[in-house]
Amino acid sequence: MERSVPEELLDKALKRHKELLLELEALKRFIEDYSQIVRTKGREVRLDEPQLFQPPSPRAAHAEHIAEMIDAARRIILAEQRPMKRGDLRKRVESLGYKIIGQDKNKVFGTNLWRSRKFRMIDGLGYWPIDEALPGESGS
Repeated sequence: MERSVPEELLDKALKRHKELLLELEALKRFIEDYSQIVRTKGREVRLDEPQLFQPPSPRAAHAEHIAEMIDAARRIILAEQRPMKRGDLRKRVESLGYKIIGQDKNKVFGTNLWRSRKFRMIDGLGYWPIDEALPGESGS
């Protein structure tokens, strides 16, 4: 059955709505993080008082960035309600502002997905969260 133009437009609008919600969530996290940094910036730091905010080490900051990127990938896949291939998912994650460092960004991104142990590969379709039933699968 062929879909009507209004049905296609509605589907596109709903898809874009989901994308905007994901972007808004990333923007809120950015604002919260940088608000905290700005609030502590001009304050004199004394060694004898407890520190409320310690900037993370570069390694910890990178690990946190990767964890947030993996969470964003999960949200994108679930919003799409279908498994996604590595390249498409990487592009979507990067469009939200996440940086992937390396010559072969797809390979680096795929390695991070694999190391997270939060996804399974669906042959020919792509990644799907390991803790979610694939649409059409029984939840047992």
